[in-house]
Amino acid sequence: MSQIYVPSERESIIRDATSSEGKSPEERIAMFLNLMASVETILALFPPEERARRLAIADKLQPRPSPWWRNFRREAVEEYRCRTSSK
Repeated sequence: MSQIYVPSERESIIRDATSSEGKSPEERIAMFLNLMASVETILALFPPEERARRLAIADKLQPRPSPWWRNFRREAVEEYRCRTSSK
């Protein structure tokens, strides 16, 4: 009997993220929000201690930039500032 291949969480997220090529900014934002909801759904299955352990490991392997927006393109930051300063 052969086993059924089930992609890992990481493989699934990479596959979903690469499918955003050629989509509008609105479609990419919707995809990102959907991916984040998937991550939250997966993490919600674990007890709080396990979630904290996984987040600590993730920060060691790939720390988030500080400040969090540091790696944004200059145009994106300027556009964000224009949109928020006009409110």
